[in-house]
Amino acid sequence: MDIIFSALFERPLKPDTLVRGRFKLNSLIGKGSYGLTYKAKDLQTGRTVVVKQLRKRKRHKSEEVQYFWQEADFLQQFQHPSIPQFVATFEEDGVPFLVMDFIDAPNFEELIFNKNKVYTEKETFLILLDVINVIQYFHKQGIIHRDLRIPNILWDGASVYVIDFGLARLLDSKIASSPRKQKKEHPLFRELSVRSDFFALGHFALFLLYSTFESASKKEKSWEEELVLSPAARHTIRRMLQLDQPYVTADELMADAKKVISLG
Repeated sequence: MDIIFSALFERPLKPDTLVRGRFKLNSLIGKGSYGLTYKAKDLQTGRTVVVKQLRKRKRHKSEEVQYFWQEADFLQQFQHPSIPQFVATFEEDGVPFLVMDFIDAPNFEELIFNKNKVYTEKETFLILLDVINVIQYFHKQGIIHRDLRIPNILWDGASVYVIDFGLARLLDSKIASSPRKQKKEHPLFRELSVRSDFFALGHFALFLLYSTFESASKKEKSWEEELVLSPAARHTIRRMLQLDQPYVTADELMADAKKVISLG
């Protein structure tokens, strides 16, 4: 109750607010579990950036503040064209801030529901392969994302981008932050294992595949009953969802995704 109450009265910073004497806020673009994110202009470089402000309810817990700075550490470590580049970190009036590049691209929810995009099996797995390439990059550095939801995967028509590493953790971490209690979700989404990212990707693939689905019945059915998929695609999705033997590495998943594309 306290979390919900504090969230209701957590007022975002107003447009045109200047932070660090350098970043002029434009608009609020998101509220995540850890931060309020704003689109802003970097007056020093003229570039558009994202400014992330640690949420009020997280600032009094040292572990949560540490995780906020850890996201900044990850972005500084990453050098990948499909991951936002680190710009700066700072505190202002005791509030932690993280600044990164702004990626001007819609997520797949926007593409499907606002732009009426549809994705065939082959198109879905071509996009999935691009996402796996990005995931393989940070998995090899011992980092898992743990929040590969639809809003965190962007597409500009040529490239995919993975954003929001607020829930990302090192694979050898002993403690993961507790999942959001106000939402019912499968525990595998937050598992401290590469399997959590593969599980999320299974749901991502199904989301794209359902863009072509038109229900002919009011009866609720499983995705395997509703979607017309090749055996290779079905096999790969079942393994991502850990209904069959789970994938252990991104390389293994990538090999199966390539098989689906080659047969499509």
